[in-house]
Amino acid sequence: MKKPVLIVDDCGTTRKLLSYMIREKGYVTVTADNGIDALEKLATNPVDLVLTDLNMPQMDGIELVKNIRANEVYEGLPIIMITTESGELDKETAFEAGVTAFLIKPVTPKKLVEEIEKLL
Repeated sequence: MKKPVLIVDDCGTTRKLLSYMIREKGYVTVTADNGIDALEKLATNPVDLVLTDLNMPQMDGIELVKNIRANEVYEGLPIIMITTESGELDKETAFEAGVTAFLIKPVTPKKLVEEIEKLL
C-alpha cells in the first residue's frame, strides 16, 4: 500500500521536486504552501509522515510542528524538517518543537528516501 506524505513548503518548485523524489519510490503526496494550509490538509487527508520547511509565511515550520504535536491524534506522526538553515539553534529549536528528523537543503533523493523509510 502506498503511504501518503504531506509536503509543506512555500516554494512551489521545492514542493514539486520533493514530491517527485518520493513518488518515484511509491509514496503518495499531498502538498501545502504554509503551516495553516498544512493543518487544513492534515484534517482531511490522513498521512503517515510530514515533510516541512522551516521558514514560511503565515505559519512557519516550528509553529506547524507545535500545532501538530498539540493534537494527541498525531502524537506518533513522524515529522521531517527540511531547511536551508543549518545553525545548531535552528536544529535545537526544531527538535524541541517535536520534529523527528532534521535535514539540510539541498537534500539528495537517496538521503530523503532513506530517512523516510527509517521513520516509516
